[in-house]
Amino acid sequence: MLITRQKGFGMAEMNLENLKIGDLLKVRVLKKGIDIDKLELKRPVVFQGFAGIGNVGLVAVDYMATKLKARPILQIPNLDIPSVALVENGVFANWFDSFSIFLYLMKSDDRDYLFISSYTQPFTPLGSNLIAHILLHLMQRLSVETIISLGCFGATYYVKSPKVYASATNKKLLEEFLSIENVVPLRGGRISGLNGTIPLLAPQYGIKGVSLLAEGHSGITFNPRSSKALIDVLCTKYGLKVDTGFLEKHAEKMEKEIKKEEAVPPEVMRRIITSLKDEHEKEPTETYYT
Repeated sequence: MLITRQKGFGMAEMNLENLKIGDLLKVRVLKKGIDIDKLELKRPVVFQGFAGIGNVGLVAVDYMATKLKARPILQIPNLDIPSVALVENGVFANWFDSFSIFLYLMKSDDRDYLFISSYTQPFTPLGSNLIAHILLHLMQRLSVETIISLGCFGATYYVKSPKVYASATNKKLLEEFLSIENVVPLRGGRISGLNGTIPLLAPQYGIKGVSLLAEGHSGITFNPRSSKALIDVLCTKYGLKVDTGFLEKHAEKMEKEIKKEEAVPPEVMRRIITSLKDEHEKEPTETYYT
């Protein structure tokens, strides 16, 4: 298929059949002087976390990357975003960064570590599979050995001592993680989004895939105990040292608040929730233009 586009004073033809994803996907290099094609890594392992239930995996990956002083190296756009433009004071807002996928690198003596995180997920199954293949293609070029996806095993209550549910692309790999304290096998179910798609497809690229899901309350956006449980497993497996004091501190603070809440009689709590709901309904809503 050919389409004609204006170029200067003449017309130029563009062949859509030869259009490549790379023509649309503009990857931004965040570390000056880095050349991905020439980057040589030692036995690299990837820890990935995306927005999801309780943001457990996302928090774990971002926290580890920060504490281990991993350097941002790539910003990859998410092609599957909402078809809407945000306007602020008559000017289109650039909100694409909030949908980007970020890649961080930490080099060490015996092994290098890559961290992948994003505050959003693709919005459609097609987008999820497309982004998964793009990331796996990149990981293959970087000679990644294993990709470990971090997420949440949703619960309807606060979990003070969360278990970590493991699944892997082969039994030998699964057994390695089951030998770690507090890790149990995921007996069945579905893992949605990139947290499931990427480790599932990883063997097609010669990469081993693992999913670790920590129990966590699905109704809140911050589960410090659950994120800490994932970090503890990875530290044990790979001999990493990550100070989780910040997560521990916030977990204790949350648990104190929960105890206070539990001390309130149910009928009083119902009245409080109803009152808050009534106040919320009085708030002005956004106006959408089509």
